[in-house]
Amino acid sequence: MDRLTLALVTGAVAGALDVIPMIAQRVGFRACLSAFLQYFFAGILIFYSDLPRLPWWADGMAVTTMMALPVVLILTGKERRAIPVILLNALLLGFLISVAERYLA
Repeated sequence: MDRLTLALVTGAVAGALDVIPMIAQRVGFRACLSAFLQYFFAGILIFYSDLPRLPWWADGMAVTTMMALPVVLILTGKERRAIPVILLNALLLGFLISVAERYLA
């Protein structure tokens, strides 16, 4: 499997892992699609980026956290309980994408 295909598959799996609990909570379609696409594209960004002065495992965590910040800023006035969950998901899924890049690519 080439690098791009692996990045797409890894991003799709990370997106599915993020969306499954959202579907169980009956979150709207647009929010689910937004979360899925965020991690789908995060897979590509993480596979093709190398942030300076960061170890391999922190690369994905940094990218996904930076991608989650706009969502967190939008939710600061509405649903404050979701903010820690979004940031924790970003850190965890970013780490898992980095592990996939390190050991599968």
